[in-house]
Amino acid sequence: MRGSKGKKTIGLIIENTFTDFGEEFIQNVQSGIRQRKDLELVVIAGRFDGIRDRSPRYHSYFSIYNSVYQLEKRCRFDGLIICLGSMENVNAELILSRYREQFENTPIVFAASDILDAVSVNYNNESGIKEAVDCLINVHGFSNFCMLGGRPDSRDSEKRREIYTKLLLENGVSFTEENYEATDMSVNSRDAARALLDRNPDVQAIFCVNDSVAVGLYEEMESRRLVPGRDIMVFAFDNTTMAGRMLPALSSIGVADITLGRQSLNLLLSMMDGDQVESVEIPTRLYGRDSFPYEMYEYTKLEMRNADTAFIYRMFNDCFYRYRYEYISRESVNLQRLFAEFIGKILIGVKERYMSVEDFQECQDLIDIFFKNGAMEYTDAAKLLHSIGRLQASVNIEQSTNVGGPNQFINRLFTLMRDKAVTALAETVIEKDEQRTNFRQDFLDFMVDVTDFSEDGTSKEDRIIANFNKLGFLNSALFLFDDTVHFEENNDDMFPEKIRLRCVLKEGELFVLPKERQSGLTEGMFQRVELPPKCRECLVLPVFYKENIYGFVVTELTHDIMSSGSFILAQIGRLLYDC
Repeated sequence: MRGSKGKKTIGLIIENTFTDFGEEFIQNVQSGIRQRKDLELVVIAGRFDGIRDRSPRYHSYFSIYNSVYQLEKRCRFDGLIICLGSMENVNAELILSRYREQFENTPIVFAASDILDAVSVNYNNESGIKEAVDCLINVHGFSNFCMLGGRPDSRDSEKRREIYTKLLLENGVSFTEENYEATDMSVNSRDAARALLDRNPDVQAIFCVNDSVAVGLYEEMESRRLVPGRDIMVFAFDNTTMAGRMLPALSSIGVADITLGRQSLNLLLSMMDGDQVESVEIPTRLYGRDSFPYEMYEYTKLEMRNADTAFIYRMFNDCFYRYRYEYISRESVNLQRLFAEFIGKILIGVKERYMSVEDFQECQDLIDIFFKNGAMEYTDAAKLLHSIGRLQASVNIEQSTNVGGPNQFINRLFTLMRDKAVTALAETVIEKDEQRTNFRQDFLDFMVDVTDFSEDGTSKEDRIIANFNKLGFLNSALFLFDDTVHFEENNDDMFPEKIRLRCVLKEGELFVLPKERQSGLTEGMFQRVELPPKCRECLVLPVFYKENIYGFVVTELTHDIMSSGSFILAQIGRLLYDC
């Protein structure tokens, strides 16, 4: 399916967008897409219906929501990345049969998958787990280990349990069923953590199958006045942004060199170019934080004295480890080079035991630019502050033989870095609070205007369109079917051939299309010339209520939309149902 102006369109079929794993997978694919001008990205995300004891109405909701996956088959993408996680583990045969007919015509890469006879990208779970186990046993001398695992239908959960058990036994450490507790792999794992701690009061280290599970463990440990990293070493898997935000910051295993999403895209693009490719496993490593202190790098005196560029870049990659996965446009400030500039001047000042006023002022300016351009988005606050402290301590030891003592300018620059980091975090929190407040007010205004009871002859559908700019979407498009589609179980071709583009938002400005320009093919939704430029990387959200499907919103990819977009559209569906 050719996109706008002959571009190729990549479809990313993913289980959900509201988890840290899902959001980061999307961002990593998105970063790779931006490095080529001939590509566009469409994200089609559903919901995993994995809680078996919920009511039939609950399961029906997810079945209707997941009808959005029908767009993947109808729209015929140039290439597909499929990351369905738990959905695949439950319905592997169904998923394989769904895509089998497309293998011959469409390049497809599966991520975190065990689909046979298909190209896939997976974690090498063992390398990171081994790094953690070796440190805990050989450095700390621990012998009491536990694990909060996942569901038996989860591929990665079972593999991580198997590897963890094997590595412990190889080191002479016993691991039995008493040391293991299964979870649903979500943040709601406190009951499982309670059961595990009750059986193992002397546990020294706990491995959580993913970062989300560690949230429940933290809650239970807090109730027992146990501190991760002090009373029990805790580490998890996936190394999502959640890990760095937790208190204390969570040590977690993540990719060592290239992300799951980026490698999936690389393989797909090779397939689209006609190359033969094979499945790949990505090495992992342990990212140490407060819950399990672990340092990958040491800053030696010799390296600092030489002020070598390679050493400075390594230091940057250690502190701002998420930056290497980011696409850097020509217009963007290159944070790595900026970091090298002021750290290089600092290390030269250490080497020469002198820093001029001019160099000091220039470093101040560079540090200010560095943090104003979003440096804190690529690190964990605790990790950065700890790294600054280590570097400053090493510098002061290096300069301690100087008659005049440590250079005052250099110490002031380290203090400035800490202050700018804390200020940047505070400003982010304030900005997010303001955004939430503004959204609530805008959404209230939207509901008031749409549910206006005055008899002015305006339909509720028209009022929704007229107030569409109050929903928090800056760049988006609202597509509605002429007639409501009624959901039918096992019907894999429900959507009509045509759909109407009713309105678009471009940087928050609303444009309502005249009737003669609205109609178009459903399979061509993502190629409409009226779409905002930022929707060339887009997420598709279904608009429905009960068994009625009304259409879709195509919107740019942002954190707020990925986490709360489905809630917003649920309200639109409810309003359309009452029309």
